[in-house]
Amino acid sequence: MELNMTTWRFQTIAVIGFLLLPPATAFATQQNDTSATTTTRGDVIRLREDAPREYVVKKGDTLWDISAMYLNDPWLWPELWRVNESIANPHLIYPGDRLYLSWVNGRPQLSRKAFKSLAPEGQLEQKADPIPTFDRAALEPFLAGHHIASDSEIKQLPLILGDNRGAPRINGMAPVYIKGDVELDSKYRVFTPVDSWDGYTLLRDVAGVRINLHHVDMIEGELIQPEREIRRGDVVLPPQPTQLPPIIVPSSGAPVDGYVIGSLNARNKHGKYDIVVLDKGRADGVEMGQMFQAVRPGVVVFMDNEKPEFANLYKPYDDLSRQWRETLRLPTKASAELLVIKTFEQQSMAMVVESHDWFEVGTYFVPKLLNNED
Repeated sequence: MELNMTTWRFQTIAVIGFLLLPPATAFATQQNDTSATTTTRGDVIRLREDAPREYVVKKGDTLWDISAMYLNDPWLWPELWRVNESIANPHLIYPGDRLYLSWVNGRPQLSRKAFKSLAPEGQLEQKADPIPTFDRAALEPFLAGHHIASDSEIKQLPLILGDNRGAPRINGMAPVYIKGDVELDSKYRVFTPVDSWDGYTLLRDVAGVRINLHHVDMIEGELIQPEREIRRGDVVLPPQPTQLPPIIVPSSGAPVDGYVIGSLNARNKHGKYDIVVLDKGRADGVEMGQMFQAVRPGVVVFMDNEKPEFANLYKPYDDLSRQWRETLRLPTKASAELLVIKTFEQQSMAMVVESHDWFEVGTYFVPKLLNNED
């Protein structure tokens, strides 16, 4: 798939980073009050006006849920807990913990009193597992259901040939036949292509398949719980589980820029909690937990009339006339915050953790710099 992208680019990422910095007035140091903005080594923690003074952690909570109650920028949650000693490990918060909001040297912090619950026999009740960053039960199957493979890898994968009904779609009512190298009595997954770009294909898991019989030049299998009809030419892979750690600590993005080249849904516009594909991966230094920003260039306005006039670059006349008319481009703005949650060699998958505006495939992204890091 050839991306129809806006062709604007900046010379360096540093230029983008400078344009995205908040104004200097946002960095005023707070004087031991409860206003919404405070300084953290050059970055800003914006505390919600309705942030609770105390909160009891409940089963099913996530670090992201709790942070969203306190911060306008939840990805800065480590900074909210890291500055105090009452939480020995700020990444380990348990159901039943009571969190208290206070201010130290003009900075907000959450402190915690140890939670002890005595059973009727007088035995100390053991704590449950710490709460995760996100709802892993909902996120892991979604990630495991997608895989990215190069064209050369796909050519080596076993292929679905069809069934004896001869229909273009296979519903699992009859045995399915496979061409390729798979082991008897083993379970595999059927993946279907949903998108492609630059020699890579995004695959979606659509069914399980159990290998039952080896013929002379093909394999017979049984489809297991197909989510949709299978197509001839779909590929067979072992299960592709995604191992998410209990805690994902946000960190600054690798010093690379690129484009959003795909998504895990079929919508044209993307927003909060959608998962998108970036065209940079492990080979570029991208790792799980890194943050990036989707950005859009500022619009162009004509300045040679009595009042500024929007230049619609989709109109041929406006696009052509800006060559001789006086124009001014408004500043670049971030449209979304992206957290990397799965990486491949050349690509990565990122969840939209905050969205200021809808954005599309083809959107430019740059690293987000978190100044709350040591």
